[in-house]
Amino acid sequence: MYADDAAIFINPVMDEVRELASILLTFGLASGLVVNVNKSACFPIRCEEIDVPQIMQYFNCPIKSFPCTYLGLPLHFRRLGRVEVQLLIEKVAARLPTWKGRLLNKAGRLRLVNAVLTSIPVHFLSVFALKKWAIKKIDKVRQSFLWKGAADANGGHCLVRWAKTSRPKKFGGLGILDLELFSRALRLRWLWLEWVEQDRPWVGTEVPCDAIDRQLFRASTVVTIGDRRKASFWKSSWLFGRAPMDIAPGLYRLAWTRGVVAHEHGGGDG
Repeated sequence: MYADDAAIFINPVMDEVRELASILLTFGLASGLVVNVNKSACFPIRCEEIDVPQIMQYFNCPIKSFPCTYLGLPLHFRRLGRVEVQLLIEKVAARLPTWKGRLLNKAGRLRLVNAVLTSIPVHFLSVFALKKWAIKKIDKVRQSFLWKGAADANGGHCLVRWAKTSRPKKFGGLGILDLELFSRALRLRWLWLEWVEQDRPWVGTEVPCDAIDRQLFRASTVVTIGDRRKASFWKSSWLFGRAPMDIAPGLYRLAWTRGVVAHEHGGGDG
């Protein structure tokens, strides 16, 4: 559940759908928060041989196809392809025609680049890591608008290298966020919240962080051993600020292959 949106996963069984409709009706009568069926949708997953309209007769909402989007993020059972990512790039580029970029000075364009063009992908970047090609396309839009006020600037319009503009202002840059580094910082937040707020409902599931994210998190944190309920022997940075798996990766891999290291989600191991 998020704000006024909720995703409900249910088995494609008529009795369960009927009970769900009854529960939502009772909830609406008790709280006044009535479900708008017309704004709801059913997305069958792996239901090719099931009569979905027959099963959903007690909850008569539109039936759509999966994959879909939820809260602006694409949901899929495989890795995202170029089609899904291209929609984000087009969303960033679509803001340019609404602005009179050529009538703005560079300071005004810089403010729009930081406040709008850079903020559009934030929600997406907090979950997904963009490929190099996608970052390059978004950077081209930001770069072109900054130097020319349009979407088609060439190298002759750029006063300095784009990498230099990503430096903080106190180091001679313009403070424009590096999307690759910023995305990694956003994903590290999942690991931090998983550690400090273990009552969150998603804790215990797989978070959108790769091996490099986890290694950077271990290198950036120090764990002090207490009651040993949260710390992991191998993966927590409790040994002079380093994790044993980083100090002796060969030993860790050997222990893992021999089944000495238990697969865990938050508890201690070893």
